[in-house]
Amino acid sequence: MVPWKRGRGYATAALRSLLPEAKAVGLPFIEVVADPDDLASQRVIEAAGGVVYERFTKPAQFGSVPGLRYRIVLR
Repeated sequence: MVPWKRGRGYATAALRSLLPEAKAVGLPFIEVVADPDDLASQRVIEAAGGVVYERFTKPAQFGSVPGLRYRIVLR
């Protein structure tokens, strides 16, 4: 996101609006990946109910760097 649009809640609103759609098609949960140093994305995911499900190393084509996989259970 461009710097002058940060902090306005757009990402949180976008993620939250996706959840009812995912539930409507029958998904029991969604998984979202964030970088360990991307605290803003982690806050967005956690605000939508995300919980760290797995710490992993991304595949080579994505730099073989650490990642966090979050799971959001659709209730």
